[in-house]
Amino acid sequence: MPVLHRTIPALLVTLGLAATLTACSASGAGTTPSSCARPGAASEAVTATGTFGKEPKVSVPSGLTTKGTQVSVLKQGTGREVEDGTPVLIEYTVVDGATGQVAQTSGYSGQTAPITAGASNFGALGEAVECAHVGDRLAVALPKSALSSTSGAAGSSSSSGTEDAVIAVIDVKRAFDARATGTPQLAGDRMPAVVLAPSGAPGITIPSWDAPKSDETHLLRKGDGTKLTAKDTAVIKYTAVTWSTDPSVTGSNWTDGSGAATVPLAKGQIVDGVREAIVGHRVGDQVLAIVHGQGGTDAYVIDVLGVMPR
Repeated sequence: MPVLHRTIPALLVTLGLAATLTACSASGAGTTPSSCARPGAASEAVTATGTFGKEPKVSVPSGLTTKGTQVSVLKQGTGREVEDGTPVLIEYTVVDGATGQVAQTSGYSGQTAPITAGASNFGALGEAVECAHVGDRLAVALPKSALSSTSGAAGSSSSSGTEDAVIAVIDVKRAFDARATGTPQLAGDRMPAVVLAPSGAPGITIPSWDAPKSDETHLLRKGDGTKLTAKDTAVIKYTAVTWSTDPSVTGSNWTDGSGAATVPLAKGQIVDGVREAIVGHRVGDQVLAIVHGQGGTDAYVIDVLGVMPR
């Protein structure tokens, strides 16, 4: 498997969701909700006061219950809409609906890794942020089973009955592009062919000839965003395929349910060939990287979606 780095927001280990992540990580492709989460009696009972982006004072009626996931907009933002596959930066406060007590917060430091709307590892939370706008403050009522289930459908917003609620007040601070948006470029000679699905997910066809003897990078899309340095942490999506007579996918956060990854670009943090394929490129770029390792040669297609705040 490719060596990448990704920090999961602390919210996702609240009340047992760590087990959910273990179950979901082996389940395959991400989910595409049929519709956006709607408000309901539970989410509409929540109030939160305080400045956007700072820890709010949250009030919920004690003994709050919900059937399925409910989402209400407490403060409406004017930024871009969050669509399926969009990585978003959030701050959050989690409240136990049974007691009204704060269970956990993001810390409001600006350092929480992005979550990806619709990605299955984020379950009901990933569904909740889809259709929100940057600048929104959301009240999300989740059934406790959505956080503690270890079944294959863990994290689903569906529920067969009314349950105790967990409340998350979420500030949607920033949204990255869901895919590289740069201008298409011609790849180098004798390189793998890359085709894109409507979502932007790449398909990589390995040619019949041998891989080049050294690492190479080729620009597939040329963006015009921030130029990345070794001091940055990049937000990326990627697919990696072995360059062999029987190619196989060795990793893809387009399809494994995890969503966009955060990648620290300092030396020693990730595979050198991957790091070198990102440093010096710009947000909006899509890069084809041929990377040699002890286990063989991989062809990566990397979408550079953004840079984390320092």
